[in-house]
Amino acid sequence: MLRDIKPIVEIPDYSLYILIATVAVGLYFGYILFRKFYIYSRSKCSIDCEKYYYTQFCNIDWSKPKEASYLATKYGLVLAKDKRKKEIFNQLRDRLDIYKYRKDIDKIDSETLNYYNLFKQVCNESI
Repeated sequence: MLRDIKPIVEIPDYSLYILIATVAVGLYFGYILFRKFYIYSRSKCSIDCEKYYYTQFCNIDWSKPKEASYLATKYGLVLAKDKRKKEIFNQLRDRLDIYKYRKDIDKIDSETLNYYNLFKQVCNESI
């Protein structure tokens, strides 16, 4: 008794589509997690960085006026974020420019130190 040979039956194969969908969903969730972690770490870092720069700004040694003026400008640019701070910092920076670009300079005058202390006080209020 002979049995007939049946033709090859085509079995649908969706494994490639399933793999592509799994990878796409995995990348999407990976992107979402990365973005949430990035935003969280940046917000935490900005607060910590601002405190760090504020402490560096407060600890400037004014016995060397040229280096101190460069450091005050560097840290002040980072700290001056809102309008009031920018205005006070621009006044301070104008006073500090005298000490930056000369070879032989005198000690920092009291008016410049008053601008420095005012800017320091305004920055302390926001931190």
